Amino acid sequence: MSLTDNKRKKGGQTASSTTTITEAEHIVADQVPSNRREEVLEYLKLFGYKPDRTILQVHIVGFFNKRRANARAVEQKEAASRRYGGTTFVVVGRTHDPSIMDLVMKPKKKREETSPGYVGYLWKSKDPQKRAPHEVIPLDFTPVHIPYPADWKNMFVTKGFMVALHVPASFAKDKNKLSRALYRAGKNADVRKRWDFIEEIRSSSYGQQAAEDPLSILKIRLAKGEISPQEYEKLRQTLTT
Repeated sequence: MSLTDNKRKKGGQTASSTTTITEAEHIVADQVPSNRREEVLEYLKLFGYKPDRTILQVHIVGFFNKRRANARAVEQKEAASRRYGGTTFVVVGRTHDPSIMDLVMKPKKKREETSPGYVGYLWKSKDPQKRAPHEVIPLDFTPVHIPYPADWKNMFVTKGFMVALHVPASFAKDKNKLSRALYRAGKNADVRKRWDFIEEIRSSSYGQQAAEDPLSILKIRLAKGEISPQEYEKLRQTLTT
């Protein structure tokens, strides 16, 4: 079934397009394990995901992380780096289900102007029903490096959406190891089947640093002399507020 007739009207969708999307979502739900959301949770934890605090950003494929190189954008990036002790933006997966556009918190206008492909974000603190991101993300969510099913793509007929999150810069080394492990797992993985690759990755050479509590990471950085006691205290207050 195609979603080529999925045209959005100002103020909402047509009844026919809503039904079509719903039917496609039911097809996906019938094809994946009943505990898929738990699998999504465990997968995201590999990147340090915390259900109560982590923000997932959603970008249109082809526009991901593209910003106009103006002075304000550069200043905002540097400010974020100082505030969070350096961050790395990581793409964790993708979805083609257009319903995600109705689930995200919309970005502010100024943010839209500097990042035209930025659709919005998922965050428990801002969700009307206080749901964590993994509890609302569409079930067609496919981890990075694992092929997205062609028949699903044909049903939704959208350009696609990239899902990403920020991780501390100290995770960069483990992030690369994780990326390579996912690339190897993706060669034989079927997103519709159980995600056994999660346990395989955990039991492999990929470390568990990304799953540690951010406060623990800060303490390690302080002990190594990477940050001063003053910087540690500022970052600690940021993480606990």
